[in-house]
This record gives sequence, structure tokens and C-alpha cells, in this order.
Amino acid sequence: MTSNEYVTRAIKVRMARLGITQSDIADAAGINRVVMSRYMRNQREWPIRVLDKIAPALRWRDGLDIFLAAKTEERDQQTALASA
Repeated sequence: MTSNEYVTRAIKVRMARLGITQSDIADAAGINRVVMSRYMRNQREWPIRVLDKIAPALRWRDGLDIFLAAKTEERDQQTALASA
């Protein structure tokens, strides 16, 4: 997986935990829903300015929190693969 895919995965996990949709995040952050969909399908790289915009809707402080969550997802996957 790429770092972009880990960021998307972390966002999807958080969305599921909070019970919010991609549209909820796009609307709260003032991002076009089509553009948001492209980020979520990894068709576009996540710029830090966009992560900073969506972070509050996900109850994170900023894009750095999202990167840290992505790093946790990456570490968890590597641990699972190593123990398999």
C-alpha cells in the first residue's frame, strides 16, 4: 500500500467509528463531493491543506493527526502480516 492509501484507510476507519459519511466530511470542510470521492478512491493524492480542512469533521486537530493515524494503520497491517 502507498502512504496515500494508508491515509484513506485511516479516514475510512474514523468515519466508520464516528458514523459519518464522505458527504458529511465534504460538506463540513467545504470540499466538492466529487473531488472528495476522488481522494477517497485514491485517484488524487491528499494535500496537507485538504487534510487540515477535513480533520475537524473527523474530530482530529489537523492533518498531522490523520498522518499519525495512517502510520498506525500501516504498523497494524505490518504486524498482522508478520504474525500470519
